[in-house]
Amino acid sequence: MPEHASILTLAVPCRTDEPALARTLAVAHAAVGGLGLGLGQAVDLLVCINGSDAASSAALRDVRTFAREARAPLAEVAVDGAGPAPLSPGVAPLAVAALLVGRAGKPLAWNVLRQQARGPIAIFFDADVWFAPDAFRLLRDALAAAPEAALASGKTTCAPRPRAFERIMAAPYGVDFPNLSAQLYAARLGALPAAMPEDLIEPERWLELVVGGERLVRVPEARVAVRLPATLADFCRQRIRIEMGKVQLAREYPELGRRGAPQPRVRAALGSLELRDTARLGLYLAMRSAAHAVAWWRYRRGATAGIWRQAVTTKRWDAA
Repeated sequence: MPEHASILTLAVPCRTDEPALARTLAVAHAAVGGLGLGLGQAVDLLVCINGSDAASSAALRDVRTFAREARAPLAEVAVDGAGPAPLSPGVAPLAVAALLVGRAGKPLAWNVLRQQARGPIAIFFDADVWFAPDAFRLLRDALAAAPEAALASGKTTCAPRPRAFERIMAAPYGVDFPNLSAQLYAARLGALPAAMPEDLIEPERWLELVVGGERLVRVPEARVAVRLPATLADFCRQRIRIEMGKVQLAREYPELGRRGAPQPRVRAALGSLELRDTARLGLYLAMRSAAHAVAWWRYRRGATAGIWRQAVTTKRWDAA
């Protein structure tokens, strides 16, 4: 067996201003327990904390607390100019590394995680999500059952608060889109590009298109939940960024457009929804169209600064 072949990597890109990391790490710990690790099998948990003051961030304190409570060895590595993280040999069931990067950016963090991963399989997940204890096992097993696949995707769902605005935000989650979940997926690292461009606005969509839809396995049972924007301002912050990512891919990578899976047609999408959800989806699509127009206009002007402003209400898991 090749060295480190029995190690599964968990890879988490995390900005220094992320407030929900501790909660997500607790969820991930439960999912590690659901893997049913055998003798000699181990898990590396890599958290790439990226942004200014990474070494003094609350995110790093969350990683330290997690490692202490999980009784797992912890390595803290300033990645800039450094080699591989000095993780413990693959005999401990769980080893943790905080990878500190002074610049911010999800593609940058993905590249760091990709380079530092020791095992052949990595499960990437966002720092502000929820998933069930069997999610990691389902994704790992899906890749094992499909040796030609490069990616195994979970299904993104939502956890809306009981508010009228969030019911509108939840409407598109009733449609079954065939895309890679940006929030939770497993990857066969040897089948991925060595790095992704650091200026990508929607890096997971780029990754899906580069790898090709035919090498993506969808695992709808592996559900990952996100919090929804609770205000119009947060919707705009989040949606304009997503739409700008689409504009960027269409303008800078037009050759990739043909590599995605066919999207559901409007009639089929509407047919899967109840009447009240159809009305909400109509409102949502109107808002999304407006966000796309703003994103297109801003991108043409080169006004991409500040596009990663935090949508605060999407981080508030404990608020009703």
